[in-house]
Amino acid sequence: MRYLWFVAVLSLMVPSAAMAACAPLRLPPAGSLRSEIVTAVLPAVVQVQARFGPDTNESFEEALGDAMRQTQASNRQSLGSGFIVSGEGLVVTNEHVVAQATQITVRLADGSIRGATLVGSDERTDIALLRMEALARCYPALTWGDSEKIRVGEDITAVGSPFGLGGSVSAGIISGRGRTIGAGPYHDFLQIDAAINQGNSGGPLLDIGGRVVGINTAILAPAGGNIGIGFALPSAMAQRVIAELQTQGKVSRTKLGLSVENLTGDVAEALGLSSGNGVLVTGVEPGSPAERAGIRVSDVVLSVDGRAVNGLGALSAEIATFGANRGVPFDLWRDGRPLALQLLPVSKPDATDRAKELAGKAAPGSFLSISGLQLTGTTRSMNEVAGQSELAGGLIVVTVAPGSPGEARGMAVGDIIVAVGGQELVSTQQFSEAVSAASERGRRNLLITVLHGRNIVWMALPIDP
Repeated sequence: MRYLWFVAVLSLMVPSAAMAACAPLRLPPAGSLRSEIVTAVLPAVVQVQARFGPDTNESFEEALGDAMRQTQASNRQSLGSGFIVSGEGLVVTNEHVVAQATQITVRLADGSIRGATLVGSDERTDIALLRMEALARCYPALTWGDSEKIRVGEDITAVGSPFGLGGSVSAGIISGRGRTIGAGPYHDFLQIDAAINQGNSGGPLLDIGGRVVGINTAILAPAGGNIGIGFALPSAMAQRVIAELQTQGKVSRTKLGLSVENLTGDVAEALGLSSGNGVLVTGVEPGSPAERAGIRVSDVVLSVDGRAVNGLGALSAEIATFGANRGVPFDLWRDGRPLALQLLPVSKPDATDRAKELAGKAAPGSFLSISGLQLTGTTRSMNEVAGQSELAGGLIVVTVAPGSPGEARGMAVGDIIVAVGGQELVSTQQFSEAVSAASERGRRNLLITVLHGRNIVWMALPIDP
């Protein structure tokens, strides 16, 4: 699986009269030609360029040699797509387009360039919200559509900037729903066959009326190019995430204490259900919100908060935007009949609390320190606390010292170093030996591969003197 890339909020005020007059673009009437719809929406589709600091270039050259110079230089910027969602200049794109950027600019459809600041981003759902420089007039903005109503087989249009070619349009159909890809725990992708490539990330997916039903995010590209299998984040989830980003700059996560799996037709029949829609509860964590709500193993979750749960993806999309301490209605199937319960999610711990919890789960004396990072071997329980795949192996970051070289390179609590020097990392001894070998060669940096959320990142980590 490849994503479509290789490799405090500043409020700018707009005159109140202009703000009051801002409204979405006027879309053509129902039944209009695709060309008429594209002409109407193109002014609100933008190209997003993110630039990154040059500090890693010398480190990578030292670790891998001069042959890396040109590659690293090209990796110091990222091109993606985005679309305007408010006349005041809010732009939606993918988080991976702007992650760790030091400068963000937006190119409008008419070629104008605007500086942008990051309002907030959510790595788990791969959504970022930007704010462009304010204008005395309104920016053209797109209208949201209803992704929950769009069906497999319906026509869609993808707009964006593949390979930097702004204003590019491709068309196709919805090929599937409820797709889960990669390691992302909060995904419920729409599958599309419209041609999308590198640079389409963050661009809008439009229904037949020109309304946004998805954010183009990923492609399945085993040979490196488009093969007609693309994925878009549904607008229903995106809108809820964006609303939270706009108000607080981040998305708070909650904990349920549930383990579930997709419901097959045979299992549904055995439980007395007429269809295979829903998810089967396979585990309930003791003392968790799920247990306190009365949910049991072998229950089937049919709907959450009034929305049908057709599979893991649909449940994940709902969990992505749960608020802590707000009761959520769960409709279940138990012992041959429906049952309604209220579940009260609790907040997941922040980085400081996670660090304490991770440290508490580590074996005494198992820590290794480098560049202000405290590392220890992974376990399933530690990975769960960190929000990582339970099967990920290597060394997990338990603490990051403020102002340390590790923090400067973007390392965070819960990151997992999965490889060193291109070799899979299986023990602290292997890591220590790699550090010693690099030091003996006079190297100041060690090449590591890091699992950062759902992303794999190659990094040159400074070696302590």
